[in-house]
Amino acid sequence: MAVALLTATTLWAETTSPPETNEEKDLKYWANAVASRVKVTGYAQAGYTATMPEEGKNTNTFDMKRAVLMVAADITPQFYAFFMHEFKTKEMQEYYLEYRPSKEFRMRFGQSKIEFSMENPISPTVLESIGPMSQAVGWLCGGDPLMGNPSGRDMGLMIYGDLFKGKMRYVLEAVNGGTTNTADRDNKKNLIAKLEFKPVPNFRLSASGQLGYCTAVTNSVYNTSVVEGETYKQNRYAAGFEWKSKVTGTDYHKNRCVTLRSEVLGGKDGDCNSFGIYAATSIPVYKGLDIVAMADYMNYNTDNGLKKTNLMAGLQYWIFKKCRLQAQYTYSLRSDAMKAIQGDNQSIIQTQIQVAF
Repeated sequence: MAVALLTATTLWAETTSPPETNEEKDLKYWANAVASRVKVTGYAQAGYTATMPEEGKNTNTFDMKRAVLMVAADITPQFYAFFMHEFKTKEMQEYYLEYRPSKEFRMRFGQSKIEFSMENPISPTVLESIGPMSQAVGWLCGGDPLMGNPSGRDMGLMIYGDLFKGKMRYVLEAVNGGTTNTADRDNKKNLIAKLEFKPVPNFRLSASGQLGYCTAVTNSVYNTSVVEGETYKQNRYAAGFEWKSKVTGTDYHKNRCVTLRSEVLGGKDGDCNSFGIYAATSIPVYKGLDIVAMADYMNYNTDNGLKKTNLMAGLQYWIFKKCRLQAQYTYSLRSDAMKAIQGDNQSIIQTQIQVAF
C-alpha cells in the first residue's frame, strides 16, 4: 500500500507540475555553469602578541592579522581569472587574468605576488612563522617604507611555465615597481626573472633577481641616501632551496612531512646595500602536531650596521586541512645601530588561530 501510494503521488506531481519555461532552463544552466567554474575560498588569521623588551615597557594585545576572500574562475579551459580581497586593509590585493594554452607557456596580466625569492609567493596559510615572512623577503618585497608597503605584490605582465616534465620552472615579469593599486610613478618598469629546478620531486633549487627603479613615497631612517619623491635604483637577488621528506599535496592536516627551506637575499636601493639569510623548518611529531623553528638574520643597511637576528621556536597543530593553531616564542637580537631605531633586544610570544575554507 505504501509503495502504491508513493507511486501515485509521484505520478500526480509529474502530471500537475507545470513544465519549465525557457527562462527557468536558462537560469538553471547558468547557475550550474557558474557552480562548476567558480571557486570561492578564504581564510582568516587572528591571535595574541606579547612583546617584552629587555629595557622598556611590555605590551600585549589580541590582534587580527588578515581576513581574505578569494574567487577563482575557469572562464574557459585556456582563460583563468582570480580576485583576492583583504578585509583588514579594505583593499583588493590581487586581480588578474591568465591565458594558459599549455603547461610550458602561461601569461598573466594584472596584480599578484611578485616571483622574487622562493618564499614570497608562498601563502601565509602554510608558512611556519606567524610573522609570517622572513625579514629579508618581507623587506625586499615591500616592507621597506620607501616602497609604500605593497605586501609583496605589484601590477604588470608575467610569463611563466614548466619545462622538462615539471623539473624546471621559469618566470619573467615586468611590473610597475611601487605601491599596489596605483599607477607607475616613474614610468620605469622593474624586470624580475626566476628559475627553479627540481632534480627530484621533493627538492627544489631557486634563483631569482630584479632590476629596476622605484620612486620613494616617504623618507626612511633605514636608508638616508634616498629622499621622498626621488627615483632610485632598486635591484635584488635571491637564491635558496627547499627540501621535503616526501612529496605532499595541499591537505596539510593529513599529508605532512619534514620541510626545510633556506634562502640568501640581497638588495641595493640607491646607495644602500642590504643582506639577509634565513632557514625555516617544520617537523611532524604526533598526528597533527608539528615543531617549527626559524633562524632569521637581516642587515638592513650594511654601511650603518642595521642588523637584527630573530630566533623562533614553536608548535603548530593542524585541526583540519588548512586550519591550525600556532604558538611560538621569538628572541630578537639587535645591533646597537638597530637598537637606536627599533629599541632594545626583546622577547615575543605569539599565538594564532587560522581558519580556512
